[in-house]
Formats: sequence, structure tokens, C-alpha cells
Amino acid sequence: MKMLTMVIVGVALVTAGSVRVSDGQMLPAPSLSWSNQMSAGMSRPDMMRHMEQQRMRIAERQKQLEADTEKLVALSTALKAQFAESNKDILSIDMIKKAEEIEKLAHSVKERMKE
Repeated sequence: MKMLTMVIVGVALVTAGSVRVSDGQMLPAPSLSWSNQMSAGMSRPDMMRHMEQQRMRIAERQKQLEADTEKLVALSTALKAQFAESNKDILSIDMIKKAEEIEKLAHSVKERMKE
């Protein structure tokens, strides 16, 4: 019962933070759209410059992701070829290092894709 009371109080506090009261009625907190937020603090030339910079950052991010993906393919292909030529029972240190590099690069690409 004590836990239920704590949960109800917690929900009430969270809800109270996201609404405002007007004439006894609870109204959702106002939120501006992206364009309204941009225009609220920037002049039109500043907004255009900001949008162009954003486009350039997106294009650069895309180029970097493509380059890293190509590198992943090259490393994977090289590791596969090295594995095919080696003894099936023994892995060389070079192969292990290459696999670790592939893992790190793949993790990096995955994290940057989430951004």
C-alpha cells in the first residue's frame, strides 16, 4: 500500500511539471514548433545561414559514415581472405587485431547513426 501511494505521488509530480493551470483547468504545457523556435530568436538571414550550416553538417556526416562503411567492408573482406588462407585451427595476432578494429569501427558507426 505504501508503494502504491509513492507511485501515485510520483506520477502526480511528473504530471504537474508538464502541465499548467488556467482558471482551474489543467492545460498541457505549450511547445513551439521547430520553425517557431528558430524564428523566435533569429532573423531570416541568420535562420538561412543556420539551415545551410545544418545541411553541410548532415552532408559531412553522411560522407564520413559512407567512408567508414567502405572501410568496414574492406577490413571484413581482408579478414575473410586471411582466414581462408590460414590454418583453420590457429588464429594469428594480425587477424585478432583486424577483428577488434572491425568491432570498434562498427560500434562507432552504429553510435553515430543514432545521433
